[in-house]
Amino acid sequence: MRNRLLLGFILFSILATSILLVPIGFTLESHENANTLTALKHDATAFSTFLVNDLKHNRVKQAVDLARSYAFSTKRQILVTDKAGVLIATKKAQSKDATLLKVVKTVGRTEIYGVTSSTALGGSQYYVSMKLPHATNASGSINHVVLTVTYPVKVVAKTIHSDWRNLGLYGLLILIAACLFGLVVSDSLARPLKRIGKAVEAIGSGQLDVRAPVTAGPVELRRLAESINATAARLITLLEAQRSFVEDASHQLRTPLTALQLHLENLQHSTGGDASEDLAAVLAEVGRLNRLVDSLLALARNESRSPILIPVNLHRVVLERVEYWKPFADERQLELTANVDSALEVAAIEGVMEQVLDNLLSNAFDATPPGGRVRVSAIQTPDDVEVHVTDSGSGLEPRERELALRRFWRGRTSSDEGSGLGLSIVVQLIRLSGGSFELRDATEGGIDATIVFGRA
Repeated sequence: MRNRLLLGFILFSILATSILLVPIGFTLESHENANTLTALKHDATAFSTFLVNDLKHNRVKQAVDLARSYAFSTKRQILVTDKAGVLIATKKAQSKDATLLKVVKTVGRTEIYGVTSSTALGGSQYYVSMKLPHATNASGSINHVVLTVTYPVKVVAKTIHSDWRNLGLYGLLILIAACLFGLVVSDSLARPLKRIGKAVEAIGSGQLDVRAPVTAGPVELRRLAESINATAARLITLLEAQRSFVEDASHQLRTPLTALQLHLENLQHSTGGDASEDLAAVLAEVGRLNRLVDSLLALARNESRSPILIPVNLHRVVLERVEYWKPFADERQLELTANVDSALEVAAIEGVMEQVLDNLLSNAFDATPPGGRVRVSAIQTPDDVEVHVTDSGSGLEPRERELALRRFWRGRTSSDEGSGLGLSIVVQLIRLSGGSFELRDATEGGIDATIVFGRA
């Protein structure tokens, strides 16, 4: 967001600066052209005063010297013509410049001025031409005198280019100042937004005691932070109420269920025959209810856990759990193997890896027929570590794999003893550790339970 705000501010500054400075540049250019022609008119009028007196008295040499001296001091070029042709040319190329001579012939009673292209004089020229009727001498040898004063356009163009360059530098300074100002403004908006975003991420990850800062940024962002904090507070209240209800209900159910189970067991020992078989079925259901209550308590406790991640030696934990489950595998005629690099470490909550592996191995044992294989392995990726618990059972359909992660779902091959909460507990524990969980198809036809943890 900060970059977008800054980019928008810079683009607006470029547009505003262009709208302001470009017209000024064209105005300066037009003003410079007009000033040059005005100065030429003034110079031509002033010089004609001196020129008329010399030509009227037939002092052509003095007029030539005067023109050259004037041209040298003012950088203007002087051209004087009469009906016979060129009288004075301070630059030889003037007498050969057909374009300029054509302009001179068009001079009437009033002066003419403008810009003419000229190859002989090395580029375009500003010019002012005027007829000097009072310069005719007594003998009539000098008649129809026309004075033309020229000035190179390229000299004025340098000044115009300098004006444009100065305007460009001025615009650049404005843009630099605008960028600095935009950086300050965007940072003042982005910094509190970033803090609010981090607070929202922390709350979403389970750190419900985190609050968004309400003292920084504009009023709108402060109100947003206050709304987020209020929402977080209400969320905590709701979660606490839900957690308390689950814990209280589970505890309240556990006591009568335990008592009921003891009474049924005592009653089973004192009866026999069909009644004993009926009591065994009732005891199995009571046992399942007890396990369901334990699972609900585990879910409630996990939701209140603080996600403090520590480095966990994956090799040690996997070997430890495989060694624990080895007798059960032998009892069920299953091949249980492990393949984990001894140097692998993941970031997880203490004790989570053991609980997750126990749940997944228990599910894998239930899904794998005698003679099958269960394997635990780990793969290191550039950023994460993948742990795979695979079995050679019958597997699940894609829809079943999706449903299996929901609470209380029990598959077609699940035993009656299951509560349907095992994988929900696994997903919850992995999520609290910042990881992810997915059920995939295994190459041997069963399920590949894939856990992704961050590297320690």
